[in-house]
Amino acid sequence: MSDLQWITINNRLQQGASLINNLNTKRYELLLSHIINSSSDDYFTETELQKLQDNLKLDENQLQLLVQSIAYIYKQSRRVILKPTELESQLVEKIGLDQGKAEIFTKQWLAETKKELGAFEDRHTLNSLKWELNMQVASDMGNKQVIPNAKIQLDLTKVTDETKKEAAILEMGEEDLQQLYSTLEAIQLRLDNISKNKASQPNSAHKKE
Repeated sequence: MSDLQWITINNRLQQGASLINNLNTKRYELLLSHIINSSSDDYFTETELQKLQDNLKLDENQLQLLVQSIAYIYKQSRRVILKPTELESQLVEKIGLDQGKAEIFTKQWLAETKKELGAFEDRHTLNSLKWELNMQVASDMGNKQVIPNAKIQLDLTKVTDETKKEAAILEMGEEDLQQLYSTLEAIQLRLDNISKNKASQPNSAHKKE
C-alpha cells in the first residue's frame, strides 16, 4: 500500500483504477461528468445502474467499485491544493490511471475548481503570518474609549510560480477580529471532526462520508 497526502491507495482503489482504464474514453468522460455534477451521493438510480451494468458489461460489484473509485478520487482531490500537472502525474504514477484517463480527470477537475475558486493561476499559498495589536484611545463627548486595532500581514506565494511573492495586509477592528476568530474556530472544529471520522473508519478507500 502507498499513501499520498490527499488520498489512501489500497488494493480496492487500484482495482477500481483498472476498471477505469478499461472504459471507453467517451463513456468514462460522461460517467465522470455525471458523478461530478450529481447532487446525491447515490449518483445513479437503480434503473440507471442497470443500464450502465448492461452497457459496460460489468457485474454489480464491479460497477459499484467503478463508480465508488471515480467518486472517491474526485472527492479527495477537491480537499487539497494541487497543481494540475502534479495531480495528473500522481493519478498516473501512484493510482495507476492511464495517461488519457488522467488527462480527462484533470481537465474536469480544473474546470470545477475554477468555478468555485477562480482561476488556478491566481491562487496563492500562505508562507508566513505576522501580526500586531494596538490599542487606540478615542474620545466621544468627553468619554474615552480604548479601541483595539490589529494588523495582520499574510506573506503569499503564487501556486504556479514560487518565485512570485507578495504580501497582503489586513487592518481589523474588534468586530472583525471576533468574526475571524469565530471562523477559525469553525474550521478547527471541522478539521477535528474529519480526524475523528478517519480514525473511526476502517482502512477502506470507498467508505462514504
